[in-house]
Amino acid sequence: MPNRNLYILALLLAVGLMIPHASESRVFPGDEWITKSAPDLNIDQGKVDRLFDLSFEDDATQGVVLIKDGYLIGERYADGFDSSSFGTSWSMAKSFYASLIGISIDRGEIKSLDDKVSDYLSYFNDERSEITIRDILNMASGLQFPEHEHELMFFKKDHLAYAKNIGVEKKPNTLFEYNNVNSMLLGDILLVATGKKADELLNERILKPIGAENSTLWRDSSDNVLTYCCIDMSARDYSRFGLLFSRNGKWEEDQIISSDYVNETFTPYWEFTPERFTDLNRGYSLHWWFSKNDDEGQIFNASGKFGNTSLLIEKMM
Repeated sequence: MPNRNLYILALLLAVGLMIPHASESRVFPGDEWITKSAPDLNIDQGKVDRLFDLSFEDDATQGVVLIKDGYLIGERYADGFDSSSFGTSWSMAKSFYASLIGISIDRGEIKSLDDKVSDYLSYFNDERSEITIRDILNMASGLQFPEHEHELMFFKKDHLAYAKNIGVEKKPNTLFEYNNVNSMLLGDILLVATGKKADELLNERILKPIGAENSTLWRDSSDNVLTYCCIDMSARDYSRFGLLFSRNGKWEEDQIISSDYVNETFTPYWEFTPERFTDLNRGYSLHWWFSKNDDEGQIFNASGKFGNTSLLIEKMM
């Protein structure tokens, strides 16, 4: 069997996502997803089949799940994997843990995205004192960003100690730099704000309420939660998280994340013009990517190494 890089693609076709006149009829999965065929939802089955074929062309994909309007309309897995198989999120975890900041703001545990990080982390009372939580979430902290992009942190016994020792290189909010240290610091901010570790919060405040209770949340050898990387769960459960955001942070009758925070997440803070690797307008905000952002449509995604992606597609079908 080929070596598969745990490429998991969870597609949510959210036509009308965050549009006021969208239908109020909302379907949510219980313990199991409700299934419908693509034609039942006016989607060409041939296009769905082609999507799955394209997803597996590189021979490195573990699984693809396709959700429309809360219904499971298709899934495909590589040999040796099925709907219960875990895959590692890699940096998709950033989007999960960043959501906890929004919830802490909703609960009054954190006052604002514009709070200084030093209000929570005393060790930031130095040259880093002007960095805000917003700067951290928008990858605009100005913290040192070497050529190895802090991937060395992954091989340390104490990832938080590594992150604590990273100094300032630039003025905050002047340049986008995808820096793992920013995300690793989220766990410490949340611990000070709430008194709980980030993985406990994620289980309690997001995963359990949306029915994604079967997961592994990574810690390092020093018992620090890896808030920049690494959740293990099934492709179906990654889809639950995407569906939560496609429903403006609401799950059934519970507003888990405020709609204001979700709307800000889906408003590009950084916008990137087409480049040699893509002809699409891209963007970034609060630890989410925009793979496409123009008049034709929008594609929002939590994205991780090796192509792991949870995509929310608006107005494209």
